[in-house]
Amino acid sequence: MSRWVSMMEAVSDFVMTYLDPIGVVMGIVVAFPVFRTWALVGREYRHRRRWFREVRKKPGRRPAILIVDLLPAREVRQQVENWRRGHRALADIPDDRIFELRRDGWLQSEDLPSLHEDIGRQLGRVASAGCDTLHLFYAGPVAPALVLGARLANGPRVLLYQHHAGEYMPFGPLEMWS
Repeated sequence: MSRWVSMMEAVSDFVMTYLDPIGVVMGIVVAFPVFRTWALVGREYRHRRRWFREVRKKPGRRPAILIVDLLPAREVRQQVENWRRGHRALADIPDDRIFELRRDGWLQSEDLPSLHEDIGRQLGRVASAGCDTLHLFYAGPVAPALVLGARLANGPRVLLYQHHAGEYMPFGPLEMWS
C-alpha cells in the first residue's frame, strides 16, 4: 500500500511540477486567438446591426451598382463609370457598393455552371453589403441574362439600364410576374 501511495505522490509531483505550468502556458497561448476572434466577431456583429438599423430607418438609401460584362474585348465598367458621374443618384454610390462580374471571351454552354456560381458570389457580396436597391448594367447574351434575372428575383429591388445611342437609359424595374 505504501508503494502505491508513493507512486501516486510521484505522479502528482510530476503533474504539478511539469504538466501544470505547460498547461498554463498553453492556455495563455490559446487565449490570444480566441480573444482576437471574439473581438472580430463582435465588430462584425455591431457593423451588421448598424446597417440593419440604417436599412430599416431609411429604406432605399443603400443602393448598389452591379455591372455584368459578358462581352469579350469591351470595357463596360468604364462606360458606366463615365455615365454615372453625370447622374447624381448614381454618382453618390460609394465604390465599395459597386460590383462587377466580367468574363473575357465568348461564353459556351459548358461555362454556365461556373457563371451561375460567379453570379451567386456577386449577389452574396451585394447582400452582405446591405444593399436594398440594385442598379443593373448588363452587357451580354440573352441566356445568361435569364439566369441573372432568376437569381435576382428574390433579392433587392432591381433597376435595369439599357445602353442606347452612346448612353444608358433607365429601362425600369425588374419585377416578378404573377
